Amino acid sequence: MAEKITIARPYAQAMFDSAKEKGTMEKVAEALQIAAAAVSDPALAAMIGNPDVADDKIIALLTDLCGDRASNEVGNFFKLLAEYDRLAVLPEIAKLFESYRAEEESTVEAEVISAAELSDAQKTNIAKGLKKRLGREVTLHCKVDENLIGGAIIRAGDLVIDGSITSQLTKLGHALSR
Repeated sequence: MAEKITIARPYAQAMFDSAKEKGTMEKVAEALQIAAAAVSDPALAAMIGNPDVADDKIIALLTDLCGDRASNEVGNFFKLLAEYDRLAVLPEIAKLFESYRAEEESTVEAEVISAAELSDAQKTNIAKGLKKRLGREVTLHCKVDENLIGGAIIRAGDLVIDGSITSQLTKLGHALSR
């Protein structure tokens, strides 16, 4: 069976192109995120593909969850996915849609995992450095993980910068064992 991301790609691209053309990018993105979270729930995941549960009921549930974000365009998209047994790839579709949207808007979301809470000045410096390196506007999402001992790990798209003490100690350990 093909990888889920491979199956999701044409659907995500088609939805992205349609939302871009109609100017509904924000609402569609929100609807896809909500639907992706819903189909990731084990209870709903069990219903998808179950012959005892009509696709119309699943589509109605997803549409209701999306509320006013579920335009006719989104509802029809859910119907198309159900018709071709692709509702289970909604998380991958949402992820791809977001990456296409970020590319279009020249933005990137970066995750910063640090050993201690970052100050506003540190966050600003990291965002400026990433903007300079990536050539895009950067939105930071910061987390704290005391297991890092010190330093930070930054993930922005495919870029990973691991400046944690834990990583440095691991590298040192490998170098010493050779």
